[in-house]
Amino acid sequence: MTNVRDISEKNAAASQETSAATEEQLATMEEVSSSAGSLAKLAEELQKVVSLFKL
Repeated sequence: MTNVRDISEKNAAASQETSAATEEQLATMEEVSSSAGSLAKLAEELQKVVSLFKL
């Protein structure tokens, strides 16, 4: 019975670690997505300003 309990505890701990890593990855992906949106807006603004200087 001790082996089953030990295995169950190890599996629970591994599941918690996996869950925490997944949450961290999700937060990072949301940050990357937000940064990409900001970069796209900056690129659009830059394109508008640069178009004023056509030769």
